[in-house]
Parts: sequence; structure tokens; C-alpha cells
Amino acid sequence: MPFLGETAALTAAFFWGFGAFLFENAGNRIGALATNLLRLFFACCLLSFTLFLQQGHFFPLGADHEQMLWLGASGIVGLAMGDAALFYAIVILGPRLAILLLSLAPVITTLIAWIFLGERLTWPALSGITITLCAIIWVVSEPHGKSPIRGSKTVGVILGIIAAIGQGVGVILAKRGLTGNIDALSATLLRMLPATAVMWLIAIIVGQAAPTLRSLKNKHAAIAVTIGSLIGPYIGVWLSIVAVKHTEAGVASTLLATVPILIIPLEFLIHKRKPTPRALMGTILAVVGIALLFLRH
Repeated sequence: MPFLGETAALTAAFFWGFGAFLFENAGNRIGALATNLLRLFFACCLLSFTLFLQQGHFFPLGADHEQMLWLGASGIVGLAMGDAALFYAIVILGPRLAILLLSLAPVITTLIAWIFLGERLTWPALSGITITLCAIIWVVSEPHGKSPIRGSKTVGVILGIIAAIGQGVGVILAKRGLTGNIDALSATLLRMLPATAVMWLIAIIVGQAAPTLRSLKNKHAAIAVTIGSLIGPYIGVWLSIVAVKHTEAGVASTLLATVPILIIPLEFLIHKRKPTPRALMGTILAVVGIALLFLRH
């Protein structure tokens, strides 16, 4: 199928954007840490059950040790360490500045893929990546009042950069693990399981596992996390692996980073927030960059 990777990346970004509203609702009720832990756990259950329906077993038995190593490392670096750093960066800097720093991830991914994977992008592809990233940064950096800094701004910036590096390196590690004929569902589960195990182990050590489980008594939060897990870390991450498998790492990372752009129409539909002229112009610019990525061949 032509443009399978690019289409999967954009669809994943859309699902992540939609899921963000559900996780926001749950996070306001039970806290961000509990929401993150539960969404990873539910996603693993959904992925494992889907694999059972497809292949008759709950764990990817056909994967070799090298695939398990690379995909597991990708999950720990990208989904566990990267997401944890992003969470604390958001707490310190606020969501807009933290997401702005996260926009460095496609650049990091492209550079690492060029150095270590030997990926060479054409000028139209590089132009599309540049235009799309500029649009994302322009939209995210639009001032919306002064965001208070909670703690050290330097620490927040460092954590934001670590989150971008984690996401970028996570994509590269996943690309290395997607060798042979491993399917995207098995690869997604192999990436999700170690990340979930690491996050829950940390929660147990710091005494947050039991409070997280008790938070399921909040029915509204439980429903929001369940639906959000289906949309985001289940379908969304699955599609992101399809994207990484079927297109260049830099292109996939750029299209996956369009969540702030795709959230604009969702905000209008869900919260009735009218987009600003800058947001509209940024969206148009992003569409131009995305079009170049699709037309680069």
C-alpha cells in the first residue's frame, strides 16, 4: 500500500490528540501518575488479547532475542523514560513550553537515523520536515498568558530535552528492532511490556502502586482511562510502529509530532475553542509540509 507509513503516522497523531482529552479528564480526577500507569497497563492487556485473537497466544513467540532487545529498549527509553521526563517538564514549565522542547524529537531522530541507520532523505523530504516542524513550533509557542514556572526552569528545560531525546532514540531503537518479518502488533507489545514493567516497578518502590489501583473506584476516571487507552497507547502506538516500519524514521517522527496541530480542530469540536489566526496559519503551513512529505517520491 503506497504511503502506508505516512498515513499510519498521521492517524496515530490524531488518535493521540483525541486521547489526550480523555487523559486530561482522568488526570484531573485521579492524578497524572495514576493515569499514566493505568493507561500503560490497559494498553498491554488490549494488545495481548488482540494478539491472542490473531495468533492464538498472548505473547509474541515468533520474535527473536535481538528483536526483543531492541524493541524492549525502545519502550523503556521512549515510553518510560521519555514520557516520565515529559511529565515532570510539564509540571515545571507548563504544557506549551514542554511540548515546544519535545518538538526537537524529529530533528534528533533524523540526525541519528542518518548517522547510525544510513537513511538519506531527499531535499523535498527535508523541506517537508523543516516546514512541518516550523509550523508546530510556531503554533505551540504562541503566547497564552504567562505560564508560571514551578521550580527550576533549568531543570525543566533539561527534562524537556531529555524527553525529546528519549522519543527520538526510542524511534531509532524501534526501527532497529523491526527487522525480519515481525508484525506491527507483536512489535508494539514487545515495546509496551518493558515500559509498563519499569513504570510499575518505580510506582511500587515509591509507594504509588496501591493508590493507583484504588483510583479505579472513580468510575468516571476509569471509563476515561479505558477509552483513552484504547485510542492512544493501543491503536495509536500500534499505528506508530506501522509508520516506523514502513517509512523513514525522520519522516515518521515528524508526522507523529503533529499532535499539537491536529488538536486544534479537536479543541474546537470538544471545547468550542476557536483557533487563533496564528493557529490557522500554522495549520496551513503544516499541511504544506505534510504534502511535501507525501509527494517526495
